[in-house]
Amino acid sequence: MSEQFTLSDTDRVDFDKFKSVVLRRTGIDLNLYKPQQMHRRLQALVERANLKSFSDYARIIEGNSEEMASFLDRMTINVSELFRNPEKWTEVREKVLPPLIQKATAQGRPLRIWSAGCSFGAEPYTLAMILEEIAPRLKTNLLATDIDDKILAKARLGRFQEMDIKNVPPSCRTKYLSQDGAGYQVNPALRSKITFRKHNLLADAFEKDFDLIACRNVVIYFTDDAKDRLYRRFTDAMRPGGVIFVGGTERIFNYREIGLDSRIPFFYERVK
Repeated sequence: MSEQFTLSDTDRVDFDKFKSVVLRRTGIDLNLYKPQQMHRRLQALVERANLKSFSDYARIIEGNSEEMASFLDRMTINVSELFRNPEKWTEVREKVLPPLIQKATAQGRPLRIWSAGCSFGAEPYTLAMILEEIAPRLKTNLLATDIDDKILAKARLGRFQEMDIKNVPPSCRTKYLSQDGAGYQVNPALRSKITFRKHNLLADAFEKDFDLIACRNVVIYFTDDAKDRLYRRFTDAMRPGGVIFVGGTERIFNYREIGLDSRIPFFYERVK
């Protein structure tokens, strides 16, 4: 059920015009985000720019590509770290990936993984490290996507700060990271295993036949209807037996209805 959210007629018209500009310029439909949370988040951006209306802010971002990039960067949630929630990545390594790897190997095909809403790359680099540790000879296709060009450019660099890597196992630090000034750099061999690409989860077509889709802490601002459509599309994008990995505050409440099963919390397997 959609949350109740009301604005005055003047504010509603102003906000609707702003949403139209964003949709036209970026393909992002703000109507698919929770209205109250999104309005509050965007209102803070308007006030930070010392403006009085969304219409004023729309004119600024529409006429200045740097401001538009800054808007997208602030609107999206780019908070992450490698091996975030380490216990869940232990389950990925020990329980989730082994049967998927076994099936891909038996069928003589690459393992296909998608990090959807990858932010600055912590999640796909975590996946790449785990795969190197448990199946270094397995051919894998690891796709990482995000809607934000600026954050994708950062992800491709594979640079992290100390706070980003605090949960990385010591052996992985030694193998895959090197200190570079005040930060750390992922080695080129590991970076080459990930394909980064711009993608709008709420508008663009999905590839097919994924074994694992990780989409964690991405959908918290989406409406319930948008979440439902997204999880159905994720299910269709997976092979039978494929797994969706969601964030620690997220649930797929109707997972049985859309053809999923859940044997481990926060992991949902396509059953047919």
